[in-house]
Amino acid sequence: MIQKRFSLSSLSGTIQFSYILIMVMLACTLAIVIWSGNSLFKEHEDLYQMRSMKYHASELRNSINYSFLLLQLYAQNDTVPNNKVKYYDTAIDIFDDKALANFKSIQTLSKGEVEAVLEIKPLMNQLKKKYEHLAKFSERGEPLKNYLRIDMIGLVNNLNKKIELLIIDEKNKEFEAREALNSKISDNNYLAIIPFLFIIIITYFLGRRALAKVLEGLKLTYKYIHALSIGQIPSSVITLSTEFGQTLSDIRKLTKGLEEVKDFAQEVGKRNFEKNIDTFPVDSELGEALHKMKLSLEEVAKTESERNWQNQGVVEMGHVIRKHTEDMQVLCDELLSNLVKYVDAQQGAIFLPSHQDKTLILRSAYAYGRKKFVEKEVRSDEGILGEVFQDAERVFMTDIPNDYTQISAGLGEAKPNSVLVVPLEAQDKVLGVLEIAAFNILTEVEIGLVERTAEILAASISSVANAEKMKNLLEKSNYSAQQMSAQEEELRQNTEELMATREELERQLVEVKAQVEEKDHIFENNNQAFVFVDPSGRLLRINYSFTQLLEFNKEELLGNPISKFVPDLRGLNKHAKRDSEKVMYHVYKAITRSKKELSVLANVTRLEVNKEIVFMIGMANIPSENELRKEAKIKMSNSN
Repeated sequence: MIQKRFSLSSLSGTIQFSYILIMVMLACTLAIVIWSGNSLFKEHEDLYQMRSMKYHASELRNSINYSFLLLQLYAQNDTVPNNKVKYYDTAIDIFDDKALANFKSIQTLSKGEVEAVLEIKPLMNQLKKKYEHLAKFSERGEPLKNYLRIDMIGLVNNLNKKIELLIIDEKNKEFEAREALNSKISDNNYLAIIPFLFIIIITYFLGRRALAKVLEGLKLTYKYIHALSIGQIPSSVITLSTEFGQTLSDIRKLTKGLEEVKDFAQEVGKRNFEKNIDTFPVDSELGEALHKMKLSLEEVAKTESERNWQNQGVVEMGHVIRKHTEDMQVLCDELLSNLVKYVDAQQGAIFLPSHQDKTLILRSAYAYGRKKFVEKEVRSDEGILGEVFQDAERVFMTDIPNDYTQISAGLGEAKPNSVLVVPLEAQDKVLGVLEIAAFNILTEVEIGLVERTAEILAASISSVANAEKMKNLLEKSNYSAQQMSAQEEELRQNTEELMATREELERQLVEVKAQVEEKDHIFENNNQAFVFVDPSGRLLRINYSFTQLLEFNKEELLGNPISKFVPDLRGLNKHAKRDSEKVMYHVYKAITRSKKELSVLANVTRLEVNKEIVFMIGMANIPSENELRKEAKIKMSNSN
């Protein structure tokens, strides 16, 4: 947070003061630099003019000499064709365009104050007139050569000397001006270095002061944050008057909040959820997370408490059941009374089915702390009790009909606010119904306890019923043993008769086996194709000739319908009846493995074997005309 009042004791005040002081010093330094820069710029401009004058003087000399050289070449090479354009015109252009232009620039730069320029001016005017006079020479030759040698060369040489003196003079002036400029630049550098050094010194001390404040705040901040990062809560937090004071103040608040979180965690460990955390508002992220954690822990503790209560109830009910497994009536009475008390209900009842499960008989009733001696019987397929008994699913009601059960007391009757009816189911069989009625609304935990108790009670009822059955079976077994001892003598006599009968049967069995084997041999090796099929038409047994006829093996044929291979053999009873009346074969189309159609003769016979209906089908291939011709030819060749 930026402090409103300016103070050197604060970090922002130190930085602001440093910034203002540095800006003032920079402004002063900049003013000095601008003032000295203007002076240097003026001298630099003069130096530039000297260089420009020297350059134009050099260009003036070069252009005059080059132009005069071209004129000499023009005069000497009088026999070369078209050399006027090449030499004379070029020489005139160079003098007019370059020499005169450079001299004009020199005059402009000198401003009429340079003595050498004043001396060059009349010479340039004379040379200009000489160039204008050249146009009068219509022919080349000795006159032109003499004019150049006598009238112009001396003037050109004199101009060269004057220009050379001008160049040397400008070089000397340039050197002196450059030396003076460098000297002033050095002086200005020293003049600028002093304020910069002063700025650096001030910046160093002010920066050191600001850095010390920053380091002090950072060290304290790191100290407390490091302690918090490793789980240590500082006992006290020192604050500063600098900008780090707000940060340290926030750390102090955070420390206080973490102290509350620690106390909250300790209280939660003691199962005390009344402790609140005021440092972190509920609408903040951490406050909201802590509040949700508190609610979640309360819910977990509540769930665990309910689970423990339910498990304890199951243990107690199991103990009651194990204690009274020998007497069904005592078991029902004791369990019902303990269960009603444990779930804080007002009334309970156990209904068990009659011998043929057509009715449900009230086996035990309990209300207001004592057993009720009431006789009641309802149909097992009517009402809520019948619905639970038939569907094996619980029914929980809070909207109780007026004609349903009433809770009876010494002062009268009252309608309950909730009724729970659960089946007594063991090994997927309903053995009865348990009903609980209460003035309060039963919770899911209480309902779960009643359901688990019903499972244990059903298992116990099943065990008691099985024990009674075993008892009855033992009594019957003893009675049977007595009867068996009386019949033992009779059995011994019958045994002798059975042995004789057995010998006769074994002899007959050998004969039957021989006949069966003979029939099987005839069936398997018969030249005619035979199959046995069931009433649905599926192949049960086939011989080798049938497989050869259709070109399939046995595994591919067995189990398939006969109509798949002989499509017209459907409705076997109809075919069997027709064939039995006239004892004849009929022609059918058979399909082989290669999808070839064969004409076959078939006869269907209906048989009854071991009280089961089967059909025997005999088949024979009908040779085609081609096959008959081939067979006739073979017979003729064999006879020849």
